[in-house]
Amino acid sequence: RYLFDLHGFLHILGLLSPHQAECLYAAAVELEEHALACQHDSPRWKALWGPEYWQNQQYSYFAAMRGSDDGPTLMIEDFWLYPDAFDFLIGHDRTMSYVRRIIQTDISINNSELRIRYTNNHTGMHMGHPHGHGPKYRYEVIDGEIQATMVRMMYFLHDVAIDEGPTCFVPGSHRNAFAVPVKAESVEDEPGVVGIPVKAGDGILFTEACRHGGFTNRSDQTRYTLHVGYGPHFLKSQNISTMDEQVHVTDKLLGRLTEDQQKLLVPAERIAL
Repeated sequence: RYLFDLHGFLHILGLLSPHQAECLYAAAVELEEHALACQHDSPRWKALWGPEYWQNQQYSYFAAMRGSDDGPTLMIEDFWLYPDAFDFLIGHDRTMSYVRRIIQTDISINNSELRIRYTNNHTGMHMGHPHGHGPKYRYEVIDGEIQATMVRMMYFLHDVAIDEGPTCFVPGSHRNAFAVPVKAESVEDEPGVVGIPVKAGDGILFTEACRHGGFTNRSDQTRYTLHVGYGPHFLKSQNISTMDEQVHVTDKLLGRLTEDQQKLLVPAERIAL
């Protein structure tokens, strides 16, 4: 709690077992191939926030190619609609042991992204002051307990070295009272930024209020990361494709989950139906 409150993020070594990381990596590569194969013959979906997605007709997940042509990111949202290697992350015991100490109410999952970052890709810095101080991104400590609205766990499926586009943060910026004073030409030049090299199976838990992004992937290694977002039960989807709508699930997905897993994704009244 001390380090999470101090920095706004926590690097968790070995959050997943080597076998789990290996299986998730294989599933992510398979889903990448599936999404790219259906890109040109799938219905198009215009998100309220602007980006255009294609929606796979067989499994219903959303996918989009983001960034520049010389450094793109493939974003696949609602990745667990693609059966069924990802299901165990819904209610993952070690993850929930951290999340329950930060969100002091009934918890729901509001975000699920497979981010695939190719050579030369970077993720621009975002959040921090002033955007990260809005009510959706609340972060406080009250009576000795952390109380946050939106947190995210990142699962790393392979090693990511400093030149392979690691996730980066400006530590402490979840509490910052001042806007970023310098507009940096690159993510690496952001004032105070720190890149976090990781090993396969590591996790990084962070509050969305903390300023974060991704260093440029200067290697030939394609970078695969799973993101799962958590918040209070009343917070709706925070995926860009379905922002502030109900979390996108299918009956097939719900049918293969336990009741406790279902409750993390949808309201109880929908389960009853």
